[in-house]
Amino acid sequence: MQQNCYGCGHLIEERIPFCPFCGAPQIRVSRAPEQPSEAREQPVLDLPPASANLASSLAAGIAPTGRIEWKAFIRSAAPMAALSGVLTALQPLLGLFIALPASLVWTISLYRRRRPAPMRSGQGARMGALMGLLSFGFYAAFFLSPVSQGKFREVIVNSIQERAAQAPDPQSQQVLQWFATPHGFIAVTAFILAVILVIFLIIGITSGAMAVALAKPSNRTGL
Repeated sequence: MQQNCYGCGHLIEERIPFCPFCGAPQIRVSRAPEQPSEAREQPVLDLPPASANLASSLAAGIAPTGRIEWKAFIRSAAPMAALSGVLTALQPLLGLFIALPASLVWTISLYRRRRPAPMRSGQGARMGALMGLLSFGFYAAFFLSPVSQGKFREVIVNSIQERAAQAPDPQSQQVLQWFATPHGFIAVTAFILAVILVIFLIIGITSGAMAVALAKPSNRTGL
């Protein structure tokens, strides 16, 4: 079969590599049609494990739980801890069972508004334990002040002397009288502070865990 030359148009034999008249090459390489831009494959990015877990969690509608930023929490908790600690020294029931839980709930709520990442009840319990410890520190500082200790010592010594006078057993009287001495008074003070510290921690841990648990429904995504 014959075909026209691509260069000069003369009839030449098919599959001849060069035209004998003009020398033009007769082999034409056809280019594949370009795909439209919409059909081009998008590049695949390799995400690190942490980013991949975050993306999968967000895609599933579950927001990841963030770590507690303790410095930010302490800045908000310290003033409220001072209030609850001093109030406990003045009015124990009001300070422990009302001021401390209310201060903790307010502090956790403020912390979560500034950092809206979801939290677990265990994190709230740890924040409550720290709040209780801070409140006890302010309570102990006020309780051990010279003015407070003078009044407390007077009440304790008078109570011990009254009980010693009513005790029929001489050994019981000696024990009670020992508590009225400086060493005995220190032992009584240490015991009272230890008991109050435990109460602060229990109330703080319980209030912190409940504050986070009750606020969980409002922090869920995809609902």
